[in-house]
Amino acid sequence: MLKRLHPNQHGYQSGKSVETAHHQLEVRVQKDLDQQEIALGIFLDKEAMFNSTSYDSTCAALARHGVDYTIVQRITATLEGQLAMVTLGGLSRSIVVSRHCPQGGVLSPLLWCLVVNELLARLNEGGVYSQGYVDNICLLVVGKFPNTAPGLIQWAHYTVKAWCGELSMSVNPDKTGLVAFTRRRKLPGFFKLHLFGMTFHRSRSVKYLGVILDSRLTWRDGFTTDLEGTRGC
Repeated sequence: MLKRLHPNQHGYQSGKSVETAHHQLEVRVQKDLDQQEIALGIFLDKEAMFNSTSYDSTCAALARHGVDYTIVQRITATLEGQLAMVTLGGLSRSIVVSRHCPQGGVLSPLLWCLVVNELLARLNEGGVYSQGYVDNICLLVVGKFPNTAPGLIQWAHYTVKAWCGELSMSVNPDKTGLVAFTRRRKLPGFFKLHLFGMTFHRSRSVKYLGVILDSRLTWRDGFTTDLEGTRGC
């Protein structure tokens, strides 16, 4: 029996989109704010998603979701055996490609969704709300006190790091954002976080799937904001 994708996945599926991802996140955070809780959000961007997905991880994901063995073998045969050749100064060298989802391939988006589904399942089962849209992943940790949420985020960080290590992938720290959604003016006891080799301080806003959202859950069009930032330059 085929296993369905996690309900918090919003990319490359009928009836789901950027809008459904935004709506799901807003409803979740709004509920936390109404309960006077602090929702600490960290927004990740997977680095070189399609190029770094190994064939082994793809086949394992297909098997986990109950795809027929014959189909898995057919997909594997299609992906494996490809050669990459480089020629420089009359010298040529070729290597066998062992990872990547072919860009432009009809099946590639689904294959990636199957692979990343394991990460979303681990995080949500561990008590950290997470949702994904292609290579963009949002984590949300909720707590009554400022000094408890960062500890849970660190656990989520180790979970993501371990998953990336298993698949030889990485997170782009330069595209990682950290926001504390709260109606409180001050957060005593909140400390900075060390994630993916960088130190993060909470920011007032973050760009997520083309939209700017701030700590009070006010949304703005990220494209419009970018244009306004270039005026007068």
